[in-house]
Amino acid sequence: MNLMKEKKKHLSSTIPTSSMADVAFLLLVFFLVTTKFDTKKGLGLTLPPYTEAGGKKVKIKKENLTQVWVNAKGEVAVDEQVVSLTELENIIREKITGNTNMVIALTTDRKAKYYMMVRVLDRIQKVGAKKISLSTR
Repeated sequence: MNLMKEKKKHLSSTIPTSSMADVAFLLLVFFLVTTKFDTKKGLGLTLPPYTEAGGKKVKIKKENLTQVWVNAKGEVAVDEQVVSLTELENIIREKITGNTNMVIALTTDRKAKYYMMVRVLDRIQKVGAKKISLSTR
């Protein structure tokens, strides 16, 4: 009777892990190759227009330079005349349309709020100024 009994085959319920490392490596390579990394350009400014790469001072003609000041109180002045941000846009627009070599020198007081300098810089860039210098006093 022993011979008559059939032996039952036991199926394994485990997952074979011998190639698990290969699959993980292939997935890692796939995602590294197909991922697009977004790069930030930052501020596209000419910093500063007064010096060349060698450290030599470059003289800019007075008619090609506009001074924009932000004082500690957050007031904005263009060529020593206090203006609002809307007036600033109009003045800068007029200056750069009349002179393509115009350099805007934005100087900010060290005690001024950072957001004010950013607001002024945004307004200057909004009207199309390409040559901008940043400094603090």
